[in-house]
Amino acid sequence: MENNPCRTFREEDEKSIENLVESVFGGFLEGKYWYWKYMENPYFDPRLVAVAEVDGEVVGCNHWLLRDLKFSGSIVGRAVLAADVAVRPNYRGKGLGSSLLRFLRSSDLVRRGDAALIYMFADPGLAKRFHTPAAGYVLAPEGTVQYTKVLSWRKVKQNVDSLNEEIRASRSGRRLPKNCLRVLFRISSAPQLCIQVKEDGLVVDEDEGLDDADVVVSGDLSIFNRIKMAKRRRWSLLKALLTRKLRIKVKINKILRIFDVLWIFEEIFSKKMT
Repeated sequence: MENNPCRTFREEDEKSIENLVESVFGGFLEGKYWYWKYMENPYFDPRLVAVAEVDGEVVGCNHWLLRDLKFSGSIVGRAVLAADVAVRPNYRGKGLGSSLLRFLRSSDLVRRGDAALIYMFADPGLAKRFHTPAAGYVLAPEGTVQYTKVLSWRKVKQNVDSLNEEIRASRSGRRLPKNCLRVLFRISSAPQLCIQVKEDGLVVDEDEGLDDADVVVSGDLSIFNRIKMAKRRRWSLLKALLTRKLRIKVKINKILRIFDVLWIFEEIFSKKMT
């Protein structure tokens, strides 16, 4: 068997996959139902369907769907629904299912952060034996969970405006660095936001500067809150980075300049942001 038999879906795979899922799931996904569920789905994206091919034969597949998910009454974010995984019986137990899961988790759409959440509905026993160890899923608590606090970029922008006023009035006692630095925040359940640090003040962008950010910060609101409430914030920040609960990607030539602007983001996020 090939070391990595997984690849992205192609149009000519339609019939092979249809036959595969029909043979594995029986009447549940047979014929027109499979075609309606995926090919005719407005959220269908061929980049989120993985195919395992061995010696020219499609022997496995995995379907994901990109969709809009309502996180709260006012926040809708992009999420991925992980759906049907199928492997032919004579190829099971050889790691194909795990390879299909990992293949999609490493796709461009996921790595770029287009999706704030990857979720699925699975049999608890199967999730424990397969989905959790293979792809790192976390079991959700039973029942409905309501989150009452969400990150408000509007309030973050107000914090930026307030800091701008203090700096321009020389009340902060600090000056902004001369060279521009773009810091992009990718926080789960919130739109992307880029804060540009300039010599004459801070600028907030939701559309510009996202593709050319000098620093990219990824995480979720709970991590930000934990750092904010900690008595030793910088130690809490370091701990979050070491455990990869908070991730920071920096252009090599901008690494040293992070320390010059760290106080700015401490000021912004130490204030109300939910």
